[in-house]
Amino acid sequence: MTAHALTPQELAALLCAELDPLMTRHGFQAGQAGIGDDVGIVYCMPHAEFRARFPRLAPSIDPDNIGGCTDLNISAGVGPGSRLHDVHLDGVTVADLLAVEGAEFEGDAATIARLPSPQGVVALRTVLERLFARHIVE
Repeated sequence: MTAHALTPQELAALLCAELDPLMTRHGFQAGQAGIGDDVGIVYCMPHAEFRARFPRLAPSIDPDNIGGCTDLNISAGVGPGSRLHDVHLDGVTVADLLAVEGAEFEGDAATIARLPSPQGVVALRTVLERLFARHIVE
């Protein structure tokens, strides 16, 4: 953890540095950052590719979205004590996504939301690694 509050640009760089290797390994494009009132990161994969890799992950995601993208969206507050306050996969919140995964993931969404962003993104990466490993079809 840094000794000072991260600037929005530093926070965006940290989020991407933590998640890009995992996300690109699993077929998503590298994170695209947007900075405003919050820091937002979007990871995108063509929907057909997402469904081919992860056919059972988040089944409520629109199955008719053939030409669209499946996005992982992350929002983090800016400033001291900032948190990852909105994480969702194509509209499915991380809490809802993990709730159907069973006891192995119990409490993970609350942990991610509770931690300051630098630690929260590490927890998110760990959860996504486990989730992707559980659902990937190779």
